[in-house]
Amino acid sequence: MRILGAVLVVFSTAAIGYGGVKRLRERVRNLEGVIAALDVMESEICSHLTPMREVLEMLSNDAPGQSRKLFENVAEGMCALGRCSFYSIWREGVENTKELLLKPEETETLSELGLCLGRYDVREQAEVISRIRRRLEIFLKRAEEERERDTKMHAFFGIAAGLFAVIILI
Repeated sequence: MRILGAVLVVFSTAAIGYGGVKRLRERVRNLEGVIAALDVMESEICSHLTPMREVLEMLSNDAPGQSRKLFENVAEGMCALGRCSFYSIWREGVENTKELLLKPEETETLSELGLCLGRYDVREQAEVISRIRRRLEIFLKRAEEERERDTKMHAFFGIAAGLFAVIILI
């Protein structure tokens, strides 16, 4: 029984460590998805002059990974447009999309995009989307570095914590 209990403790803490590794990978994928979606958004708004509602609906169906959820949240909030500003709808959508695993600085940067969408001419919107995308690319680079640096640590600490607990309990 003790051996079985020890194995279960080690496996469960290793699973917790693996969960940390998985979150690091997901965060990188999510930032990549948001950046790709901003490319599409810029193209649709600036080249095709697609209305914002259609862009949001399209991205809520076609955006990569968890970024799709962001555009779903904003598209759902569009029914309140008129009672609320687009910026508040966009910001709420960004803040309520916890699946993206964004850090506060990244959330703030992405929220800034709502200040210009639909308010300025095509050229100015393209400039702002481009600026936000560049900032997100910097965050992506940091997330990739963090993933590279911390992956082994999460895995090691998960297993080490389990072994430590087993040693203490036995």
